[in-house]
Amino acid sequence: MCSSASAAVEGVIEAAGGAGEEILALIELLDAAQAVLAEQVGSFDAAEGWAADGAYSFACWLRARADVTRAESLQLGRFARTLRTMPVTGAAVADGKLSVAKARLLAGVINERTAERFAEQESFLVDQVQSLTVDHAKVALDYWKRLADTDGADPSDPTRNWARVSVGYHGRWNVEADLDPASGAILKAVLDAIVDRMHQEGRFSDRTGSDDTASRRDADGLIEMAIRASGAHPDQPSVHPDIVVIVPEPALAAGEPDPFHPPVIVGAGPVCLNDVLRLAMIGTVSTLTVDHLGRPLNLGRKQRLASHAQWIALTIREHGCVTPGCDRPAAWCQAHHLRWWERDHGATDLENLALVCSFHHHLIHDAGWKLTARADATWHLTRPDGSDVDAPRYTTHPARSRARSPA
Repeated sequence: MCSSASAAVEGVIEAAGGAGEEILALIELLDAAQAVLAEQVGSFDAAEGWAADGAYSFACWLRARADVTRAESLQLGRFARTLRTMPVTGAAVADGKLSVAKARLLAGVINERTAERFAEQESFLVDQVQSLTVDHAKVALDYWKRLADTDGADPSDPTRNWARVSVGYHGRWNVEADLDPASGAILKAVLDAIVDRMHQEGRFSDRTGSDDTASRRDADGLIEMAIRASGAHPDQPSVHPDIVVIVPEPALAAGEPDPFHPPVIVGAGPVCLNDVLRLAMIGTVSTLTVDHLGRPLNLGRKQRLASHAQWIALTIREHGCVTPGCDRPAAWCQAHHLRWWERDHGATDLENLALVCSFHHHLIHDAGWKLTARADATWHLTRPDGSDVDAPRYTTHPARSRARSPA
């Protein structure tokens, strides 16, 4: 390691115990450097230190002295200025309890209409995002901003929908659309149902590898949707799409929506109760009667494959592959028998089923890996040699346990 950049982090790498730990240590070091940078920029900009060099702004000063784009300089200055108005967030970043990435998300929800509400709930928001991945924190904070910014544009307003179908270069067509959550959920559910029917009919069986992508299947499904709507093939069986909406009981009873416990369209994201009611009136929402623990009727040993009702229940309960650290959604998963159907004579009951993606299903059944459920509802993965896989820092499907809003 002869470069100055490598020398600066050599101590961190030497202290780590392997390539994986080195990567994580370097990411922590990078985050710490970004935190110090934001603090320094905030102080420098507040004192207008850039003016001493004849610049008219911090962004102008930085672009002339560092290899950054105009957008990067503006974003850094804006974030640093906003962070100075966020005492709880700034303290959490300085103490290493909150990453700069999440601090940027928190800063991004502040505008003239949400600033007062954010100041009231900053401690709660900082506390909640600490346990989420950056991606899930963004979803939750976007929903919080939607609730707080009552005068802003309403994402659920169907009158703001638009779609465009245009011919591009070389005669190829472009399809673009921007839809509200309910309209988008309807379109996606119908498209998914058509693609699934096409798959069952073997219409993708001649494809392999990169030729069989989800985007190509969706394109084929979109054309099939248009053909069916035109009535060109009246003998083609119709599809019955399922839109599953999880509405937590507190969301029905609370007087104010909870950004960390909202209604969720499975596979799409948070929605408001008005969207749920709109979908219900259209009649495309699947419903499932379950017991007080959220479990449907069991099938025992009479049937190997999970029923449609059980699959919906698994989707609601798991949200995706249960393997620790896996972020694959429910649509990519299979119902795995914890006590195997053939080897252990396990029943097709909800308590014996778990959603597992095809990759991890192969590891469990063919490569000797073991997946076990713990008493606290978490999952444990063991390698073929009997060693344990360390639990990840974050839950990849946080909807399994949601926080409650402050009173």
